[in-house]
Amino acid sequence: MVQKLTKIFTFCSAHHLPGHIKCGNNHGHEWKLEVTLEGEVKNHMVIDFHEFNKIVNDKVLSKLDHRDLNDIFEYPSCEEIAKWVWDELLNSLGLSIWLYRIILWENQTSYTTYEGKN
Repeated sequence: MVQKLTKIFTFCSAHHLPGHIKCGNNHGHEWKLEVTLEGEVKNHMVIDFHEFNKIVNDKVLSKLDHRDLNDIFEYPSCEEIAKWVWDELLNSLGLSIWLYRIILWENQTSYTTYEGKN
């Protein structure tokens, strides 16, 4: 049986978007990251939430939390960060678990959805 599993994470970081009228100055966000996996249920789970948490913390949050995102990305837009998260997680999962979707919220009303290829 294949099921989807989602976990929500938050991190705080600063960025600016060079050349952007409103976001050209350095400013911060409390980002909300939703990671959805799809996988076969084995031993009653797709993946243990503790393991899920460890993977995302090690591969993503440890690199983004309390950082200036311009030190990591040329243009740290919500869209570019979501694709980067996908790429970071893509090969970090088990053989029977696939990335399904990344949703990255910049604030309470604005987000991007990324569904890349596995």
